[in-house]
Amino acid sequence: MSEADELFGIAEVSAAIGLEPDTLRYFERQGVVPSPRRDGAGRRQYATADVELIRMLVHLRETGMPLADIAQFTGADGKAADPARLRVELLTAHRRRIHDRREELDRALDVISRKIADFSDRMTSPEDLLERPDCTIAYGVQGEGPLLFLVGAPVGRAGFAALAHELAGRFTVVTHDPRGIGASRAVPGMAAPTPEVLAEDLAALVDRFTGGPALFAGTSGGAVTLLELGKRHPDMVGRAVLHEPPLVSLLEDADLAARAAAAFGVAEADPQRAVQEFFDLSGAAHRTGPDQTPPAPMALPALPAEELDKNRYFLGRMAGPTVFYAPDVEAVRRVPVTLCAGSLSHHQMARRATRALADLLELPLIDMPGNHLGASAEPAEFARALEPLLAPLEP
Repeated sequence: MSEADELFGIAEVSAAIGLEPDTLRYFERQGVVPSPRRDGAGRRQYATADVELIRMLVHLRETGMPLADIAQFTGADGKAADPARLRVELLTAHRRRIHDRREELDRALDVISRKIADFSDRMTSPEDLLERPDCTIAYGVQGEGPLLFLVGAPVGRAGFAALAHELAGRFTVVTHDPRGIGASRAVPGMAAPTPEVLAEDLAALVDRFTGGPALFAGTSGGAVTLLELGKRHPDMVGRAVLHEPPLVSLLEDADLAARAAAAFGVAEADPQRAVQEFFDLSGAAHRTGPDQTPPAPMALPALPAEELDKNRYFLGRMAGPTVFYAPDVEAVRRVPVTLCAGSLSHHQMARRATRALADLLELPLIDMPGNHLGASAEPAEFARALEPLLAPLEP
C-alpha cells in the first residue's frame, strides 16, 4: 500500500492533529468535513488527503473562519459548482478579516505596551524638572554609559519607557515629555510647540547634562526636532538617528498636504474626526511590507475624553508645524545623522518622507523593526537594531 493509500483510525488522526475524537465527530455531524470511509466493522478510516483537509480546517478555525465558510471551503456541503474559485473567494475574504483583526490587535497592543511602559517608568525613573522661561519640562534618567537622548513629539517618557529600559545597560538614557505632553503640561502663555521651540527645549536639557556632544535617537516628530537641533546647535550632536520624520513638506503630493492641513484644522472642534483623518492619511498604525497593498481605511472607535484632549493639542498645535517643517539640507549635512524607517512602513507617509530626505542628503535608508510605532511596540528588537547605529563613525 502506498503512502497515498494509507488509512488512519480516528485515534491516530486525533493524536496527529491535536483534536479530540469527539471534536472530529462533531465537525462531521455539522457537515464541516466530509464523512470518512468506514471499514467492515463501521470504524472511520481517514486517508492522507482527509487528514490534510482536517489539518487545514484547524488552521482556518484557529484564525476565526466561521464554520459555515469552512464547510464550503472543504466542499463538505457538496454545493459548489466551481470549488477552486469558491475556495479562493473564501480565503480572500477571510484574509481581509484577519488583516482587519490584526490592525485592531496592533492598536490594542500599542496601547497596552505604552501603559506598561508608563507604569514601569514611574517605578524605575524618578521625575526631574527643567525650568524653561514659559513652562516646565519633565524628564527622567536611567542607566550608565554614553549619554543618549530619546526624543519624540508627541511621544514622551511613557512612550519611550520600554525602549529606554532596553538601552539602559549600555547608555545613560534621558527621556523627556515635550512641552504640553505628559507631565510637561501646557500652561497659559506657553509658546507653541514648533520644531524650533522644541529644539531649544532639548538644547537646554542637553546643557543640564553636558557641554559636549551627545547621542540622540528621534522618532516621528522627535526626528524633526533633531533636524532643527542640528541646525541650531551642531556641536551638541555626536550622532543622531532619525526614525521616520513625517515631513509632508518633502513630498510632492498636494492632495496629501491638503488632507493633513484639513485634519489639523478641525482638531480643536472635532478631535475624533481629526484623529480619523490623520490615521487614514498617515497609515502609521498599519504594517505593510514592500510588496503588500495598504489596507482599506477603517473606522476608529470613539476615543475617551482624555485622548480627545491630547489630540486637540497634538493635532491642533504640534503636528502641523512638524509635518510642514522644511529642513535646512545644507545644515543637516554638517552633522552626523543616520536615517531609518520601519521595515513594515512601506507606502506610508512618514517612510516616503524619510526616503525623500535620504535622497536629498545622499544617505542610505536603513530598515528598522516594525512600522512607524516600532520603537514603542517592539522595544527589544528596536533597541538591538538601534545600538550599532549609535556607534562612532570609522575615521
